[in-house]
Amino acid sequence: MQISKQKSFSAVINFAIGFFFLSLLATKGAYNWMPFFCGVLGIGYSLFLLTRKTKLAFSKDDKWIICCYVFYFTVFLISLFIHKGNVRELDNPSRALVFIPVLILLLQIRLLPQVLIYCIPLGAIIAGGIAIYDRFVSQVWLAFSPRIMHIQGGDIAMSLGIFSLVLGFYSLERKMQKTALLCFSAVIFGIIGSLLSGARGGWIGLPLFIIFSLWFYRHYLSKKFFIGAISIFILAAIGAAQTSEMRVMERFNQAKYDITSYLSGKNTSTSLGARFDMWKGAVLMIKEKPILGWGVKGYQEKQTQQVSEGTISEYAGTFKHAHNQYLDVLTKYGLLGILALLGVFILPLRIFIQGLKTAGNSTVKMTAILGIMHIISAMTYCLSQSFFNHNSGNIFYFFLVIVFYAMMRTEQQRAKHE
Repeated sequence: MQISKQKSFSAVINFAIGFFFLSLLATKGAYNWMPFFCGVLGIGYSLFLLTRKTKLAFSKDDKWIICCYVFYFTVFLISLFIHKGNVRELDNPSRALVFIPVLILLLQIRLLPQVLIYCIPLGAIIAGGIAIYDRFVSQVWLAFSPRIMHIQGGDIAMSLGIFSLVLGFYSLERKMQKTALLCFSAVIFGIIGSLLSGARGGWIGLPLFIIFSLWFYRHYLSKKFFIGAISIFILAAIGAAQTSEMRVMERFNQAKYDITSYLSGKNTSTSLGARFDMWKGAVLMIKEKPILGWGVKGYQEKQTQQVSEGTISEYAGTFKHAHNQYLDVLTKYGLLGILALLGVFILPLRIFIQGLKTAGNSTVKMTAILGIMHIISAMTYCLSQSFFNHNSGNIFYFFLVIVFYAMMRTEQQRAKHE
């Protein structure tokens, strides 16, 4: 019997995907549980196919996804041998490799759209609720920090809010008003989670994501809705800025102070000042070894040298990455590394955009937009944070690219046979 016909197995996979969104930020390491579970099932299923000598018909896009994931891991493996690094350096990039069997598995099972429609907004509400609890009950200064690095947590909460916005518009298109209300409420909770975490990286792209969502669904929205949505967003932004507990203006004023202090030389050991120093140090390293980079160990040794020479501050030298994924990869892995990083962004993004153009129904369109928003938001986070230097960032990004892509592909196949 084909695995796609085994309803009980399909239900387990759909439950795992749904629970992933619900439990993402609920407790320490929760983001590992369901991807690991799906990874075990994917490897098991792949071995089952090998024993049966079953040939799978991969599409061109399937092969592109698999190739860019393999190439991404291979670059880190090559760097490990060239720079004589530690095997632990392969831990994070190996996530891309592990999720290939998950793709093979998910392409054989229909992921139910209802899982995303309800579990993503509920996950955003849970994330926002946890942030509120951390800040106002536990009196934690930066929400999510007891469970996950606060910047990572804030960025993930923002992504859940962005996904909920897309699903809200999808629900309106499908005349599901109550579901749309749930989704739009979840957007607020996702944004609140990001604000209370103090992670400023997610705030930069928020207006852009709202504009993108409105643009994608412009044919289904009235002018009154556009005006109302923009008005609500402006009022909410003003309200958040004026609310001291949200710390928006405090973070904005802190950023102004950091920049002024750094440029004047008064104080370079601030949050942004340290970033500027790390970026300066990274650029200097890139100029010396642009092709293959310095490797992780070489980066740390060179950074120590820059501190001793006074090129960067002692505070900046305490960080193990450049707080910018693009600069960090270029510094440690050179042009080959940045090519691999851009590959796992641009190739899937291109596939999702093509899916959007050829979408035959609203569900295909919705999954394509989710994929686009997921990739662009991650690219935005990487501007001020080394998002992939954390296990949470690798799992969240690579796993969801697979989930959204597999759902888009299976829905496209269903549309062809309807």
